[in-house]
Amino acid sequence: MLAQNGNRWIGTGGRLVARDGDRVVTAALPAGFAAADRHNLAVEVRGRDLVVELSPARLGDQEAVVSLRLSRPATGPLTLAATGGDAEFDNVSAARLHRAARLAVAPPRAGAPLPGASDEFDGGLDPAWRWVRPDASATVSGGALRWPVQGGDLVGTGNTAGVLLRDAPAGDYVVETRVTLDLGEETVRNYQQAGLVAYVDDDRFARLAQVAIWNTRQVEYGYELPFAGQPVYGGNIVGAPATTTWLRLAHRVDPVTGEHEFRAGSSRDGRTWTWGGVWTFPADTTPRIGLVAHGGAQPAVTAEFDYVRFYAGT
Repeated sequence: MLAQNGNRWIGTGGRLVARDGDRVVTAALPAGFAAADRHNLAVEVRGRDLVVELSPARLGDQEAVVSLRLSRPATGPLTLAATGGDAEFDNVSAARLHRAARLAVAPPRAGAPLPGASDEFDGGLDPAWRWVRPDASATVSGGALRWPVQGGDLVGTGNTAGVLLRDAPAGDYVVETRVTLDLGEETVRNYQQAGLVAYVDDDRFARLAQVAIWNTRQVEYGYELPFAGQPVYGGNIVGAPATTTWLRLAHRVDPVTGEHEFRAGSSRDGRTWTWGGVWTFPADTTPRIGLVAHGGAQPAVTAEFDYVRFYAGT
């Protein structure tokens, strides 16, 4: 039981109970509920609206939910109490409730071109590029970098794919490439892909690529980072690709923390952009910008990059 100035939330008799004075609201606990197992009890109060959720891990897996309109706003200290037996509390915390976002964040804009940091691939490979695991099959001619998709990857501990990197400008910027990659139709081509990468090392990078995932074709923005002694990876989707897709990473330095924030965008025509999520790098890292083409060498397919252009951030 948790009590706060007469408002109580109790798991007892197979029910989750919210009580405000003489008013009681309950919800049945599922059959087989084991009270001795650890559970997460989350109590949210916004004004006079109270919501209580009981779940194994607070991952959208609620076992019972009750809501109640309080007779007065909840004030005073949070109190933990147990009646009718022993209870064990762990990781108790309280925080101000979030304020709902009502305005969308403005999409990033590309400012003045930064030609000194860019490469049009019209005179061989710029000496500013550096390889991680060089791939001799990648060539520059006719104003494009052509790179046969490798049978390797960066995700996990294998780290067999090549990465072509260059230093990024200082401060805020937007980097863009136009990549052509024919991923076919009506076939499974896991996980052939090509695109941009913000790269610290093989275990910390954000990869924005058009990719074949089973019988879908997506623009995926994934992030790998070290956690609990091993690399972990997660991603989000940033629009739908075409055979030729424009990709952007908008970099911003957080003025308070110094962290590097990279927001991903994609376009099918180079004019209309879909912007997605943000991945954050620690302040004490120096992410470089690069290109990748990997995920599977069969069937053979070549990624073609027309340029890598940097713009000042706005």
